[in-house]
Amino acid sequence: MDDPTDPPPASTALPPSLPDVASPPPEDVLDSVPSTQDVIAKAQTADEIVAGQPSVEDLLGPNR
Repeated sequence: MDDPTDPPPASTALPPSLPDVASPPPEDVLDSVPSTQDVIAKAQTADEIVAGQPSVEDLLGPNR
């Protein structure tokens, strides 16, 4: 096994640098995030989510 204290081989290339990208200001991003109260008001219960799903018969058909 290699000794972890050994220096890396000379042929090891450095990873490429990441390009600079334009990012919107944090304030603009945070302004578009809904409030906690809005998220809670729009949330569905587990029963509502399950009720909105198709049944096994709907998925597989009556002749399964």
